[in-house]
Amino acid sequence: MKVNDQVYAYIWRDPRANNSNSFLIVSEQTRCLIDPGHTAFLPDLFRRMTADGVRPEEITSVILTHGHPDHMEGGLELQRKGARLGISPKEGAFLQEVGPYFAQMFGFEMPDLAFDFYLEKGALNLGAVELEILETPGHSPGSISLFRPEDRMLFTGDLIFAQGVGRTDFPGGDSMLLKQSIRRCRELKPASILSGHGEMILDEAEVERNFDMIERMYFPML
Repeated sequence: MKVNDQVYAYIWRDPRANNSNSFLIVSEQTRCLIDPGHTAFLPDLFRRMTADGVRPEEITSVILTHGHPDHMEGGLELQRKGARLGISPKEGAFLQEVGPYFAQMFGFEMPDLAFDFYLEKGALNLGAVELEILETPGHSPGSISLFRPEDRMLFTGDLIFAQGVGRTDFPGGDSMLLKQSIRRCRELKPASILSGHGEMILDEAEVERNFDMIERMYFPML
């Protein structure tokens, strides 16, 4: 689905399997895929990309909002095909420490990891697309979100969803940090939210209502 001239969204709607949403950022210089999801579902993702006129072999880089398998696994496959793979340094270090144990929880074997670049807090230039990397821990220690100041589009990974928040009971989760990260993102006054699961929120007023609901309903439980 084309969100605008530079952003494509691939929302995972199959209730029979867990997988992340994926987002593609396109400019003359780059084809950057955010959170490719599980390897098993890459053919479906590639089919949808091709229908949008983007060839999968054109992907130049992959950004992981965090290192959980439903976001990361397909990125490792794309790295083997030549794309550059990036993650935050905190998340990379966390994966080296507890990654094998965490993978076993989901029935996976942790592969050897070698990231091509690390996503530090601050500006990220993707050719004609400017993003800001935000440190948003809570769901995992090194989770990041990405903010596009041009139109205040916020890619949240598993920080927040439409009518929900990321869980904090996985290794490295922290409820207090999650709340702090959500509040910092709200201060940016995003006009849209493109999250790691569920539907996008593309209406600015609905974004605000979603933040209100999260603080009212979920914060007391965190």
